Amino acid sequence: MIRLLRAAALVSVASAIAAPAGAQQTAAPSASAAPQDPVVGNWRGTVRSPGGGTSPIIITIVKRGDAYVGSSNGLNATSESALKRVAVDGGRVTIEAADDSKLGAVALVCQLTVDGNAMKGAGTLSVGAQKFEVALALQRRPRAEAIQPHVEQRIDYFVGRWRFEYVGAEYPPLSDGSRSGTATFTREGASNFVNGTIHGDAGGNAYEEHVSIGLDPDTNSLAVVERRDHGVELVSVASWRSPIAILFQTSPVVANGKTFQLRRMVSVRSTTSFDVTEEFSVDGGPFRRLGDGHYTKTQ
Repeated sequence: MIRLLRAAALVSVASAIAAPAGAQQTAAPSASAAPQDPVVGNWRGTVRSPGGGTSPIIITIVKRGDAYVGSSNGLNATSESALKRVAVDGGRVTIEAADDSKLGAVALVCQLTVDGNAMKGAGTLSVGAQKFEVALALQRRPRAEAIQPHVEQRIDYFVGRWRFEYVGAEYPPLSDGSRSGTATFTREGASNFVNGTIHGDAGGNAYEEHVSIGLDPDTNSLAVVERRDHGVELVSVASWRSPIAILFQTSPVVANGKTFQLRRMVSVRSTTSFDVTEEFSVDGGPFRRLGDGHYTKTQ
């Protein structure tokens, strides 16, 4: 599964074949007052390639505490994924996104400027070893029309059977690499705890894992214990203060003389789907992308 920038490789194709010029017309700015924060909102518009071809794109930016986070549907992809980085300096916004494709690693770095309900700028799209200059032009969707998932922060959100696909690196002891399967969670009586069993396939090898999740409804905090099939246990705490995102960070795990740590962001899309973005650190070094997953509830 290719996610956040799954269709980004289309930009390189578009520039090669020089699709007809004539950008899509984006919606006119709303006449209503702009939100107090100059960059927060649901932005819709186009990405123009050097050959003149355009692709639609949606970028959503939210503020969490003193930091900004965001997500994008890539270039007309069918689901959203978290942005790797969102940096804001007044009306200037820097956005970074990364993913994998059949053509190699895909990265998008953009420098954008906000003017009221308009945001535009330029960036660089890298597909494997190739780089392309692109231009973005977006309009902020009026607040009244912005689509937000209506998901209540309850332990019952996890209950049920989920089908998942994960694309990422094989990096023991944190990850077995790309995999797919099902995760089934059941609630423990009337408590705020669920237990889950994961049955998956990683490179043709079947595996089974167990997960326990507890929710503190007063603080919207989660405690998670993951028991991997190779004997590793990951313990993490998570914040679910925002209904659209859950932020995890595991306790350090020591293996082969090194200390590993995993962090992930769960992007809540609806009552029946969520995305996962994972990063890892070795021996206290910087966090790097590990992989991305998509979960869909089937029952």
